[in-house]
Amino acid sequence: MKDTDRSLRQRLTGMLASTTRQLFRDSPGPADRPAPDTDIVPVIADNELAMDKRRQAFSGEMFAELLIELPDFQKKISQAYQAGDRHNLRSHLHQLLGAVAYCDAPELEMALRKFHQAIKTETPDTPDNIDACYTHAFNAINSTLQYSGCREG
Repeated sequence: MKDTDRSLRQRLTGMLASTTRQLFRDSPGPADRPAPDTDIVPVIADNELAMDKRRQAFSGEMFAELLIELPDFQKKISQAYQAGDRHNLRSHLHQLLGAVAYCDAPELEMALRKFHQAIKTETPDTPDNIDACYTHAFNAINSTLQYSGCREG
């Protein structure tokens, strides 16, 4: 691993740890919330707006961490797909989906979920669907990397 990658990873990990501690420290516990009243329309309180801002910051930091790992995941997924190694392909997709779930990247998440589901439900009659889902997921990863500036287009 390059020193610049290691340094970036350390900075991002430190920011992530700091944000996570702040998020949990400032979050109200279940005992702090009154029982819901079905006759009242919920109103977002100021502390809810602050929590939403912290969630967005957390999502942004997780997305930055994802961008570091995404090229490696893309390579592993591509190699497993080309080799026909469905076990490792499912495993890599599952890991990547776990990371993407914390980021605000709906197009990437949807493409990966569709591909993961196609692999899980694969039958001899569905190779074209698998190929189409792979292409869509691969393109979604490329688009994410290009949009974020991690890869020139």
